[in-house]
Amino acid sequence: MKYKMLVLSLLLIQQAHAQFRNFGKPKWTYRTQDKIFTTPALFRQSILTASMDGHLYSLQRTNGRLNWKFKTGAGIATHPLVTDSTVYFGSYDGHYYAVNAGNGKLQWKFQTGGERRVGSKGYLGMTPATMYMEDQYDLYLSSPATDSAHVFFGSSDSCIYAVNRKSGKQVWKYKTNGPVHGGVAYSNNMVVVGSWDTNVYALDAVSGKLIWKFKTGEDPKTHILEGIQSTPVVAGNTVYIGARDARLYALDLHSGQRKWEHSAGNAWVVGSVVVVDNHVYVGTSDSYLMLDINASTGEAHKQTKGGGYVFGAPAVYGNTLCYGDFTGRLILINTPNWQTTSLFDTPGRTEFGGQLLDSGNISFMKIAAGASPEKYSTAVAFMNQLYKLGPFAAAPVIAESTVYATSTDGNLYAIELK
Repeated sequence: MKYKMLVLSLLLIQQAHAQFRNFGKPKWTYRTQDKIFTTPALFRQSILTASMDGHLYSLQRTNGRLNWKFKTGAGIATHPLVTDSTVYFGSYDGHYYAVNAGNGKLQWKFQTGGERRVGSKGYLGMTPATMYMEDQYDLYLSSPATDSAHVFFGSSDSCIYAVNRKSGKQVWKYKTNGPVHGGVAYSNNMVVVGSWDTNVYALDAVSGKLIWKFKTGEDPKTHILEGIQSTPVVAGNTVYIGARDARLYALDLHSGQRKWEHSAGNAWVVGSVVVVDNHVYVGTSDSYLMLDINASTGEAHKQTKGGGYVFGAPAVYGNTLCYGDFTGRLILINTPNWQTTSLFDTPGRTEFGGQLLDSGNISFMKIAAGASPEKYSTAVAFMNQLYKLGPFAAAPVIAESTVYATSTDGNLYAIELK
């Protein structure tokens, strides 16, 4: 009997640290009518995904069949959040919504001062200087967070809002000096969020009063290396947040004091981190890295270099780490030895990778094909070519031996893990 119990215990330990080594075939794929920049959300036996076609979709996890869809007035670029059978999300139509996650019925909607991409005339020094230009990499609106009474989110109108969870009525708002497109974190009666004005704000969740703010880097000459798109993550008494100043910061939750910062060179840190034990996993943009960073010191233990920007957070399940990049590829990593074990490519990458990628890597010069990098039209054309690959711009989700991943090709993929 003791021997049997020992064997059972060992089996349970092995299962707890199970490693998925390979991608299988997609179980199903659901196609929306426009790009998807958001992470899907699980609700019971359904999965919710939001598309730039203006719809929130509820699908059956087993077969991808549609349960219901909810239409807004414009594209949806916030990660949907499900709390107590209600899904909260925002749309470029200028509203944040609360919808019943079971049947797709509207519970309330709240109007902000308007939602838009960051931009200006002659943005980032591009030409023509008199033309209004949108930031081609400003892909997200502020994803919400909740406590027992409120929903918190930011807006392009530069404000951070708290609204009543049941009624959608405004409780308070706090004005920053730039659009708030980074997602919100809630912890210990505090709301933490970054603004495009380069500051991280911690507010009292009940009153909206400022507790502290922390300034990230500015880039006065070109403004390329500044601003915050990332959603902060709170683990213990530490806030982890990345910025376009090419830094990942660890801040004290209660004081806002910097514990450490990790430099990513000249690469933005757009995606959120995942914290497991004493490891912080996070991706970078132009250096194409997925990093394993010591949560206490900020020192990078390990890294893997792919071929494209990593904007979404990874998903970690046991000893398996899964993330996607802008080349239209999902990667599986075995975290103990940091070995890549399997790859999954979108149909777009399979079809256009040889034409657009340089030895599997994104190369601006190759895709631009000699066009002037100073012209805004070149930046737009470059991104449109990248979208042919079906980039993964959001975090995947792992549940029941399946990876659920959204792509800018408009698809939600349900991929078997073996």
